[in-house]
Amino acid sequence: MSARQLWEGTDAASWAQRLNGRTKLLVLFLFAILMITVDNPRTLFMLFSFTLLLHIVARTSIYKWKVLAVLLLLGLWGSMFSQALFYAQTPRSPLFVIISPEAGILGQLTGGLYVYREGILYGAVQGLRSASMLTLGLLVCWTSDPRQLLQAMLAWRLSPQLAFMLVTAIRFLPVLAAETGEIITALQLRSDSQRGRTAVLRHLPYIAKPLLARCLRRAQTLALSVVSRGFFLAGARKRKEIWALSERSACAALAVLVVAVVSSKLIYLLSEQGFYFGVFRQIYDWTVLYL
Repeated sequence: MSARQLWEGTDAASWAQRLNGRTKLLVLFLFAILMITVDNPRTLFMLFSFTLLLHIVARTSIYKWKVLAVLLLLGLWGSMFSQALFYAQTPRSPLFVIISPEAGILGQLTGGLYVYREGILYGAVQGLRSASMLTLGLLVCWTSDPRQLLQAMLAWRLSPQLAFMLVTAIRFLPVLAAETGEIITALQLRSDSQRGRTAVLRHLPYIAKPLLARCLRRAQTLALSVVSRGFFLAGARKRKEIWALSERSACAALAVLVVAVVSSKLIYLLSEQGFYFGVFRQIYDWTVLYL
């Protein structure tokens, strides 16, 4: 699989490609609200597992699974490691000492460097939030044609110029990966070097200029194409894609669920500030157990 195909959604399941762009963007937005609202580790893990299940149902290829796994591991490891070292809340229980406070000048400057148990748990929870959004975001990118997202933004009365810039930014990643691969191949052929990581690293300093030149030429061609088709004219707004009733109903149901979750969280937070009402006791218990 080429670098460009790795970041495109041409190999996804047909049902995922047929979904309306408004459905995908709205689900992504509502899911982000859930990630902000929920604090329970078990619920966050269930939501994260649900995003992985969507990748399985959408038939994400094994190459994309590898990319996803690397990004998730780096994100989770970075979140847990940073919070384990710099967790500042109390109580905190040090598991072991990296730098002792009595270890010379470095120990005096840092005041000691510890790995805290609560920091690892807190970092894991925060990492699940970012991992869930990363997984769902990549699913949207890998199963969507840029035109779907563009039509969705235009249907929501977004400025054509702003919508075009956002979609171009998404589309730019696979194009940039493909251009970089071609430049590296050309440099290897010109220098008669062997393939491998060492050869790629040796050619990295010479990639920037040809890559910038290619991007400028492609941007000029894209600008002329957009202007010639009259994309930014007022008539472009009239081209709308039909939003299926089943998709709108599913989005409405998810929106109701998110509003209920956010309302339960707000009611519980108000109870902690002294605004306690006995009629909401079951909501308080439900929030403590699952949110």
